[in-house]
Amino acid sequence: MNRPLERPGRVLARLAASGRRLVTAELSSGALERWSPDAYRDHVEAIEHAPDLAPLDAALDGVIATTTPFDATAIDAELACALHRALPLSRRIAADWGLWRYLAVVHRPDVVRHRWELRSWTTMRDRFWRGGTRPDSNVFGRLWWIAELSRRGDDFGPVRRLLASQSLANAVFVRRLSDHAPFVQACARVLTDQPSVVVERVLARFNMLCSTMPVEGRGEEQIVDALEKLVEEAAVAWST
Repeated sequence: MNRPLERPGRVLARLAASGRRLVTAELSSGALERWSPDAYRDHVEAIEHAPDLAPLDAALDGVIATTTPFDATAIDAELACALHRALPLSRRIAADWGLWRYLAVVHRPDVVRHRWELRSWTTMRDRFWRGGTRPDSNVFGRLWWIAELSRRGDDFGPVRRLLASQSLANAVFVRRLSDHAPFVQACARVLTDQPSVVVERVLARFNMLCSTMPVEGRGEEQIVDALEKLVEEAAVAWST
């Protein structure tokens, strides 16, 4: 049995699998601004030591107030940094996608609508629900994990560099390799400002190299060296 929320809407909680029925076309379009507590009560579960959501809400309101709707580059960089700072969760807790679904479906669906224009209902539904770091994943979980894997302690510069280019961010974070933080941080060092065609060639070739030596067996400096060599090769091939 789910433990009832003592302070609905004020602390972080998780949305159970049954809550998928709440991801509707009306919610994603804004025809329904948000669900009432009566609608989601049976699908939401309390969590231990739930953080207060007031700091997060203030940060999200600031992002919405200072960015243009659907401006992918500006929103992603600001939202990823603000979200991670406001919710300094452990990786174990953050791996529960029910938390991110609660934020998107129940607590702040307006943020999802601010980030993404409704063009395809199927894809938009995934942006409320799907786990992962692909661009068609839950907005909150995707950007929190991108920030977590990219940052260097309190330095969010690598996060901003990766998210400054949608083509670079997508090329890195659609790959399984993006689960390995040294790989992500090496990409931020080497691939920023590279043409998208070079980025794609380099990452495809690096992925092939990892079939003989898993990326988990490489440190950041090893990955940087490998990527730099591949960038040189790809740049020559692209220019001829």
